[in-house]
Amino acid sequence: MKKLAFIFLFIPLLIFSQKNFEYKIDFANILKESQNKNSDLNYDNLLLRYNKADTTLSDKQMLALLISFTDNKFYHPYKDLDFGRNLYKLNDEGKFDQVIKEGSIFIKNHPFDLKTIFELSYAHHKKGDQTFAEDYLVKTRMIFKAMLFTGDGLSIDHPILALNPSDGQDFIRKGLGREIGTMTSGRDKNGYFIDMLEMKDDDKSGMTLYFIIPHATKKMFE
Repeated sequence: MKKLAFIFLFIPLLIFSQKNFEYKIDFANILKESQNKNSDLNYDNLLLRYNKADTTLSDKQMLALLISFTDNKFYHPYKDLDFGRNLYKLNDEGKFDQVIKEGSIFIKNHPFDLKTIFELSYAHHKKGDQTFAEDYLVKTRMIFKAMLFTGDGLSIDHPILALNPSDGQDFIRKGLGREIGTMTSGRDKNGYFIDMLEMKDDDKSGMTLYFIIPHATKKMFE
């Protein structure tokens, strides 16, 4: 795909092994904190900084933004997939102005939609607006780091939190620069929905990465 030269490679996955997050306990606690105006995890305060691509936001603060957005009226993780895919198609057709116009409107209410952010970055890059292009890429790095803060993804007991069902795919393809093989799903010991994606290395050998998304599947069935 012709965009690959523009997409950065994220830091190697296997150097991470920390355990900072337990979904069963921490998801609800962080969501509650994000709604507290006096907390350093308050959504509104952190969103102002995120919108400015403030890289001093900690991984936990970025995670609080992602988790808080699952309670937002604009959070429709499955329905919104088509929007990012359409932007991708428009970019392939060279319709960069249209991508910027439509994507800029959408991103105001969907600030963490990775597909839209990537497509906006690419469109600005092609238009020569490198400052905007880089700001969007900075945001993808911040989101990927927050995802990785939740687990290394190497087992079903240490999954990576993803905001929607395509984020795991973007994490592998655009964050790690790898191809995806088999894609399956299942549930962990707590019954939480898990996406299981095979990551292909350069020699085509594979390993499975695990992404936890029950907040997304719950939204789909509401």
